[in-house]
Parts: sequence; C-alpha cells; structure tokens
Amino acid sequence: MRKVAPVPARYEAVLDEFRALSPRCVAGADFLLEELESADPDLDERCGLLEDRYEIYTIAIPDCRGSVLAVALDTGRRPPWPCLLLGILPRRGAVCDAARLRAAQHLSLIDPSWEPAHG
Repeated sequence: MRKVAPVPARYEAVLDEFRALSPRCVAGADFLLEELESADPDLDERCGLLEDRYEIYTIAIPDCRGSVLAVALDTGRRPPWPCLLLGILPRRGAVCDAARLRAAQHLSLIDPSWEPAHG
C-alpha cells in the first residue's frame, strides 16, 4: 500500500480544491485516490519526468469532465513510490505544463529539469 498525500505545506490548498468540486467530481477523485494506493497511473496519463525523480501525471477524473487529478510519483524512493497529490487542475489548455509548474512549486524546486513524455 502506497502513501497518497499532498506535500504537508500544501495540504489545505489541495483540500480547498477538493471542496470546490461538485459531489460527483469528489466521488470520482476519491475513487482515483483509492486506486493510486495500490496501482500506478496509466502510462497514457504520464506528462514527464521532473528533476530526474518525479513522474508527473494528469489523470482524468471519472464523471468530472472539466478537471484532472495531478499527481507525482517520487521515483527517488523505494517502490511502491510515494504519490504526491498536487491537486485538481482544469482540463483545458496545456494541462501537463500546469502540472509540472504545480509540482515545482509544491516541491520548492528552482528551475528543475523536465523531460516531457510526449514530444
């Protein structure tokens, strides 16, 4: 069983994002959080590798068309890799770029390296 949680300093901000969701979206996100405790995200949802350590993913939330769940797997640790909950992002625009920036902020990384998963 893997730990799935936000960075402690960002806990309230992430919780506020969940509070802003509709009940249907919260249920979908909760389902994903439970899945992440025992399984890695689908590779199709992978955005890239941040700072040669954090695998960034944006995962479509079931029954929640406008939002994705952003997470980072800390591959610098022993498997099962801890899953950092980065929060809820709007599905529009460059969602992987938004997740990468969110991860850099939450992890206090300055000008981190980035290896995109797609192109």
